[in-house]
Amino acid sequence: MAFFNLQHHSGTYHRVQEGNQQNQLRFFTERYQKIGKYLYGYGSFDFDMGRIKERAWSDVMRTYNSNPFISGSGIFGKYDFQDFALRAKIGSVRLGHFNYGAELYYKVGDLSRLRDPRSRQRLAEYRLTPSVIYTTGRHHIGLSASYHRYKEKNSMTTAATNPDIYYYEMSGLENAVGTYRGYNSYGREYVNHEFGMELSYAFKNETLSSVNAVSYKNGTEYAYGTHKKEPGTYYTRHYGFTTRNRIQRPRLIHSIDLMLNYEEAYADQYNQEEQSTTDEVGNTTQRWVTTLTFPKRYQLKKFDISAHYRLSFTAQQTVKGYVGLSYDFQSVSNKHIPPTSQLKYSASQIGLEGGYALFAGHLWITANANLHVRGTADLSLHNNQAVMATNVLIPDMPYYEANYFHGHLQFTYQMPITIKRQTNNWYASIYGDYLHTNNSLNGKTAGVSVGIYY
Repeated sequence: MAFFNLQHHSGTYHRVQEGNQQNQLRFFTERYQKIGKYLYGYGSFDFDMGRIKERAWSDVMRTYNSNPFISGSGIFGKYDFQDFALRAKIGSVRLGHFNYGAELYYKVGDLSRLRDPRSRQRLAEYRLTPSVIYTTGRHHIGLSASYHRYKEKNSMTTAATNPDIYYYEMSGLENAVGTYRGYNSYGREYVNHEFGMELSYAFKNETLSSVNAVSYKNGTEYAYGTHKKEPGTYYTRHYGFTTRNRIQRPRLIHSIDLMLNYEEAYADQYNQEEQSTTDEVGNTTQRWVTTLTFPKRYQLKKFDISAHYRLSFTAQQTVKGYVGLSYDFQSVSNKHIPPTSQLKYSASQIGLEGGYALFAGHLWITANANLHVRGTADLSLHNNQAVMATNVLIPDMPYYEANYFHGHLQFTYQMPITIKRQTNNWYASIYGDYLHTNNSLNGKTAGVSVGIYY
């Protein structure tokens, strides 16, 4: 299949570092086929580009619940982004009791600020995942390992000559150091190495298909500045469990899914001093030497639950409609010590969904309705008057304190079209979202897609 999607989102329900409006164009295509006698292949290409408006205080691609050593200025501006992602999978037919496979994911991206100071973030990311499955009867046991490398590099320019702007280097919550015209000497890159593994078990008979998996990932991310200056090192651990189940009944399909994820991360912060050395021929080199380490100065804990049930109605092995129910829960804690500052928030979301096909399956109407109920929303800062506190953290609290209703409605029309004696199913869809909170914030999304199944 392949599709183009054009989307617009705007509203007042957002955090300061996210921006208040985004326009996005996306193209996606994928294909699956058999390769020779023993192999199966899958490939996909995903491209998106767009513009974010009225964003400030973060020039990086990952702002929230991630590496705390980020940077930005307090000048609101526009950001352009574009990303290219390639995914390739290959798997073998069963050889004895075993199937073998591998996946390669590769992504490059760019995030560019269009107002001084003009930062540019460039991303290069890849993940390699080999796997093996052992089958006996109706039982399947799978094991996979993964290596994930993420590199994001920053560069800075200005259109004006030395504009009078402070540039800030953050280290978690309200802690930040602002330097007058600090963009002139600023440069940083983030390099993450993450290793993971997953153990899965699957069972399938005439009525039940079940896939269950537990996973673990461990990552280390380095942040390098000029002459390899390091503000600190960020460490992550991820634990995951998923179960996906399909129960076939005459004219019905029950889908029952559950996902649990727990992430624990921390950052060691360094005090460093620059040292210069001169060799015997007069060449001078600079390097940064760590004089003091603050272990686990920034700490993150994040827990997610996602449960989903869908009842699909079938006729002649084709889904004609469905109804569903979902539940999501998230709890996040960001902490910085010493001195102690902490942001804690949690929320639950209950959703209803439904869809139905009309006109012999040519027109699909789908809808979702979600109720978001806040739990904890606590901010405790050592310095309430810090720049990041007054401009980011405190203004963000209405976002975390809000209860809201979110609705989604989509119309999709499918039709066969013949071009040069080749007939394929094409589709066009329009959709819209609306979100409204109890504290008078809102969000609106509208989009259109055109695609083909081949």
